[in-house]
Amino acid sequence: MKNDFEEKMADIMIGEAVTALLDEGVAIGWAVLTERLRLAIENETDENRVRAGLRAIEEVRREMHTRASERTGLPRVEDRSAHKLH
Repeated sequence: MKNDFEEKMADIMIGEAVTALLDEGVAIGWAVLTERLRLAIENETDENRVRAGLRAIEEVRREMHTRASERTGLPRVEDRSAHKLH
């Protein structure tokens, strides 16, 4: 249940960050979104929002790497270990 709450809160925080960037007329990109999320949790005092913000940052980074891998044809980070020979 805690993971469901954190996941929903992370989605909300991503939505808040995107909305703020749109309101400010800032071009939205992976780096800008990640930085906005980092700034959002920098002075946050609510422990749940801090954890959710960290999760949101990780989700954005994971998606960024997935998209980059799709463009370059390289295996995703989580798929690389499956291709290692021991």
